[in-house]
Amino acid sequence: MRRFFTLLLVVVASTATLSAEATDGLHYEVGSQQIATVIGVSNKEEVTSVIIPPTIEYGNEVYYVTSIGDYAFEGCSNLISVTIPNSVTSIEHHAFEGCSNLASINIPNSVTSIGPNAFEGCNSLPIIDNLHYADTYLVGAADRTISTYSIKEGTRWIGSGAFFGCSGLTSITIPNSVTSIGKQTFVGCSSLTSVTIGNSVTSIGEQTFVDCSSLTSITIPNSVTHIGWNAFEDCSSLTSVTIGNSVTSIYEQTFYNCSSLISVIIPNSVTSIRWGAFSYCYSLKSIIIPNSVTSIGASAFELCIALTSITIPNSVTSIERFAFDGCTSLKSVIMESATPPTVGRSAFNITTPIYVPLGALKAYQEDDNWKNYNLREFDTSYKTSAACPTSATIIFSASINDEDMNKYIAACGIEEGEEFSGNIAEYIGLEPESEYNDIPFFIRTTKGDVQTITASFATSALTLKTQQSQPVSANTAILLAETNMSDAETSCGFEWKRNDAPADMPATQVLCPVANGLMAGRLKGLKDDVYYKYRAFYKSAAGNMYYGDWQYIFTGDVTVEFDPVLYTYAAQFVTERTATVKGYALAGSEDFTEQGFEYWADSRTANAPVRRVPHYEIGEKHTVKASGISMRVTLSDLDEGTVYKYRTYAKIGDKTLYGTEMSFTTQGTYEEPVVTGIEDIDDGDNADGDVRAPSGDAPQARKYIRNGILLIERNGKTYNVQGQRID
Repeated sequence: MRRFFTLLLVVVASTATLSAEATDGLHYEVGSQQIATVIGVSNKEEVTSVIIPPTIEYGNEVYYVTSIGDYAFEGCSNLISVTIPNSVTSIEHHAFEGCSNLASINIPNSVTSIGPNAFEGCNSLPIIDNLHYADTYLVGAADRTISTYSIKEGTRWIGSGAFFGCSGLTSITIPNSVTSIGKQTFVGCSSLTSVTIGNSVTSIGEQTFVDCSSLTSITIPNSVTHIGWNAFEDCSSLTSVTIGNSVTSIYEQTFYNCSSLISVIIPNSVTSIRWGAFSYCYSLKSIIIPNSVTSIGASAFELCIALTSITIPNSVTSIERFAFDGCTSLKSVIMESATPPTVGRSAFNITTPIYVPLGALKAYQEDDNWKNYNLREFDTSYKTSAACPTSATIIFSASINDEDMNKYIAACGIEEGEEFSGNIAEYIGLEPESEYNDIPFFIRTTKGDVQTITASFATSALTLKTQQSQPVSANTAILLAETNMSDAETSCGFEWKRNDAPADMPATQVLCPVANGLMAGRLKGLKDDVYYKYRAFYKSAAGNMYYGDWQYIFTGDVTVEFDPVLYTYAAQFVTERTATVKGYALAGSEDFTEQGFEYWADSRTANAPVRRVPHYEIGEKHTVKASGISMRVTLSDLDEGTVYKYRTYAKIGDKTLYGTEMSFTTQGTYEEPVVTGIEDIDDGDNADGDVRAPSGDAPQARKYIRNGILLIERNGKTYNVQGQRID
């Protein structure tokens, strides 16, 4: 049982262990573990100075003062200074509320917790850059109409409501010294567009960013373990959120009515998604629930009307009522668990297809809570693998283990990313030396089935070694760098500036191609009496920059003969009639007078449709011009089912140079025209249903396959094998 008492500190003789400097009467609450909490003070209207002792004596026992309790000094309007001992670890909510003349207080490093509104109304506290401070505690803005505040280094806490209603505030940087952000801190900061949270913050309070309607994105660092309920409510412009990997729960209505939110990355540390966490996020298209989550709360994703698919991992044991209610675009829900989790009423729309593992359908159908949903089995024969050949590129491959071979992969890709024809997808612009977990990869078959499978992978460290330049004239130099990026990368190159340029002067950037581990560029217009410096760079899709070391150029030192370099890449996006070819042409000591691609039809495949007048005769060469170091051209109106060869070319005067010869094969199949005895093909023109050749001749026809269907062409008309006319 707790015991309550009052010590009048002026009676020093009866309590010898109390500080002789203490002159005010403090009220305490003591506990059973030799600890005491300051809960009040006598003569609130008169007290001007308080020195809290580290210990008190009661009943011949010593108690350590560890806390300043709720409302302990509330309304002490004449209190000017407070000294807190190192024994105190917490200051509870409203502890000094209304101490309007408080001008000096020390908060020792022993204090690890300060409650909401602890210093509300303490308007005499020191002002630094228009902000009130109680030692290392940021109390609030002195002038809430200005747009710029600078939080001083060394600040440990940002108090509740510190920037409440600062509607002109546009950006804020929270320094690394801050460990906690109080509740309602930025409520109504409607002009706030940028927030940088330091990597020492462990807690973001309740309703912290409510109605920050201009905030578009936020990254919550790995140091944060707690995000309070309704923290980002009504952030109507917020489009993306990255949550650090120490957060264990998405609390109630954390992102409620974030109507522009498109994507969220939930880390594997999260175990629960609570009530209404993402409800009314009308634009939310993509979210991955990690395999650490065990429960999805009521209305967690209610009215996420743009959400098209979701995978519920086998770690989830409960899905509460209305969890996905009103998700009208939801085309599929994949349940990975063979054991039905607990599910509440109207957790899903009744018509939404819910796919369960093969062999688990009966268990779901026999569950009273699941049996009325639209249950189906999903095919586990879909597979995908991810290979990460470089520091910034991932290649996915998909396959179907289908014994009767009645379906084929038509396309694949990452959800909300570029779609690739066939079963290979390549994505560039990744972060080097990073882990990517549970990436949603989809497979679309020729039958129109769509299956989503998650994949995880890690990229390697980036190699980006700037090499010494090769001056080829008084004003031209070749820039080179060794790298482990793939040939597909496009956001890479060199940046350069004069060596004597100011440090804060931005460098000029030029994009350059990569081929076989070498990035090359040609810098022109240099002055022969000036030193320059340059370095290789890579920019990820997220906008992060990576650099090689600086190297230096002085073309006046020496010039060298430099041979041109031509390189041909593998073709991309090959269809029946088109193909995209890529390459690069790096001039040496002499400029190119012309450059581009040379290509020709090399052969027909064994089964390909033959045009009556082919566009490309076998062996006939054609050229298409291109410009720049990196060249890309789409060839069109090609012949179906034909092997084409191609290569880069460049001219220097009368001399033509060539890059590596490559090849591709256009899609489509055929058989050469043959004489056949097909007699009974109904074209609708003959009463007897027969299409017959002139008397004495066998009917002429050719057979070919188009989109997997065997067709027969005769006299300019096309039929299927059942004899039906095809337009």
